[in-house]
Amino acid sequence: MPTYRYKARDKSGELVTGEIEAISAEELKESLYREGLIPLSVITAGSSFSLDAITAKFHRVKDEDMMIFVRQFYTLFKAGVSMDTILATLSKQITSVPLLNAVIRARSDIAAGATLAQAFGRHPTVFNELFVSMLGAGEEAGILEKVLQQLSDLIQKEFEIRKNVKSATLYPKIIITVLVGAVTFLMMFVIPKFTVFYGKYGAELPLPTKLMIGASDFFRGYWYIAFGIVVAIYFLYRRYRATPSGRLKIDRLRFQLPVFGSLNLKVANARFGHIMSALYSSGLAMPRSLEVVANTIGNEAYAREVRQIRDDIHRGATLSEAMQRRTYFPPVVVETTAVGERAGALDEMLSTVADHFDLEVSHMIKNLTTLLEPLLLVGIFGMVALLALAIFLPIWNLSRVVGGR
Repeated sequence: MPTYRYKARDKSGELVTGEIEAISAEELKESLYREGLIPLSVITAGSSFSLDAITAKFHRVKDEDMMIFVRQFYTLFKAGVSMDTILATLSKQITSVPLLNAVIRARSDIAAGATLAQAFGRHPTVFNELFVSMLGAGEEAGILEKVLQQLSDLIQKEFEIRKNVKSATLYPKIIITVLVGAVTFLMMFVIPKFTVFYGKYGAELPLPTKLMIGASDFFRGYWYIAFGIVVAIYFLYRRYRATPSGRLKIDRLRFQLPVFGSLNLKVANARFGHIMSALYSSGLAMPRSLEVVANTIGNEAYAREVRQIRDDIHRGATLSEAMQRRTYFPPVVVETTAVGERAGALDEMLSTVADHFDLEVSHMIKNLTTLLEPLLLVGIFGMVALLALAIFLPIWNLSRVVGGR
């Protein structure tokens, strides 16, 4: 039997890892569930890939599908509909295949006696740790309706942030794609014609033209090598990104990029405020809330500081004191958190500071095109200037060569 490496959470929320032989990944997940553990990931030992991981890459649940699902779930639950009827009704409306399969299995598990959190926790590729943790806290505290509303609002806000960021980056992506396409066309079809033309006169070509002709000859004669280099770089990057140190360094770099670094940090702080506010108000303990945030924030550098804050709180520090010692929490977050702690309204203050960063993100996204224009113009001007020099300098030289004959 194959050996699998797994990560799971026990009833107290602690992370449990290990390796074990099993017939299949699904069989191991069932076994972990029977032992009272919520599986997070199951992969083949000695491999960074698994069938589940590959399937998840191509069959992810869209943010919009999840947002609609949770909103409808909350609406039906608020209306007093039974859980079995809710899941049966939603199953008829879901268009996402992975989400539909997860809901059908969850309905069966709940009918067999599982809690809502346990049933959804069996499908970590569909329902993340944040989703399951909030459901568990809501069930335990008897405030499931409130938690579902918070979860619905949270997913909607995150969906809107991602949608706005994608819309704002569409313009530079189009510009870069067109530029790369134009350069490739020139290299493959235009430059070779100039090479034949210049070769008839035997004139000394300037350095820019030699570079362009050399690059054109390489791409036309050895395009498969260039393609192989690009593919190799991509897979090396993915492999490095999969290591803890590689992910940490890359995520740190994301906060240092021109323009996008500031945007990424604002988005991270907005997500932190929204998630912490929702988790804390649902009754989850502060250390556990910070652990969930660290596992769902989406940036390892930021998550590392969140875990350091959790450790400081274990040693007796307040949330604002622990934040003050970190790099990625600006003064407005620290001061607002301190006010919330003193007033006994931490969840409200965290929500307030998250709304503040939402406004900053929206404003920055609206002006993103203006901020990127100088960088795009420099790149386009440099490429056009190089092409112009490579093509027209030899023509000027040829006029003297032809005139001297």
